[in-house]
Amino acid sequence: MFTMHMSSELKYRVSLTAKNYYSSSRGRVDWEGVSNELRMPIPKALEHFDESICGIRQRSLSEAQDWGIETLTALKSFTETYFQNCMSVDDWILVGKYMNICHSDCVAKMWALGKFRMTPILFEQITEYRDAGLLWPTICRNTLADCTPDILRIAYATSNKDTLYQSKRPKAKFRISKHQHWSREEDARLVELLSQYGNGNDVDWNYISKTLGHSKNACRYRRILLRPQIQGARGSSIDTDHGASSSESPSLGIDYLLN
Repeated sequence: MFTMHMSSELKYRVSLTAKNYYSSSRGRVDWEGVSNELRMPIPKALEHFDESICGIRQRSLSEAQDWGIETLTALKSFTETYFQNCMSVDDWILVGKYMNICHSDCVAKMWALGKFRMTPILFEQITEYRDAGLLWPTICRNTLADCTPDILRIAYATSNKDTLYQSKRPKAKFRISKHQHWSREEDARLVELLSQYGNGNDVDWNYISKTLGHSKNACRYRRILLRPQIQGARGSSIDTDHGASSSESPSLGIDYLLN
């Protein structure tokens, strides 16, 4: 009983302190300030934070939106500092609290950031546009970069012209533990189900969860990692509608996700 009381008291203490450090212009809490005032590590403070107590509403930002350089840099820095890119679902929930952004949105944005690669040619193009005074949204459109302006800015800022040709930097892997327990058959079934729902905005996650036997969150996360296969399945479906015939299931090629 005493332990429960202490836990509840700590939850209120952290949450009300966080409210004092919330910035409406940034849309999130200054957790470094909270940590210093409470003399508590940031991850521990986040574990006890309850947004319903302080009235801070979590934001939703899609991967396709430009989050801005400050927000994306904060997301990248926090995940790399505290989790070294190997993360569980609970870790991502803490990230969502830190950023005050839905944690599934954070997963998708980090996946997009990790996927994008700067090339020497693209680096030269960006440099020319920057020297000409163009803004990043315009640069992103002109270079036909397959990413949002915020990702392009970070990739450019962290790239070195002299080492791009020799760079063999491995892709950052933001794994979620539950993903490793999916069989190939379950992946194939998930791709099949999601290919029937267009862009995935109206997916009946309750139905998919019951069909596959995984939680709704696990299915959502798996969709993010299987995105290339899902898009390929939709493309195959379009070809079939136009007269192309295929009796084989789409090749998943998911070894890299499970290793």
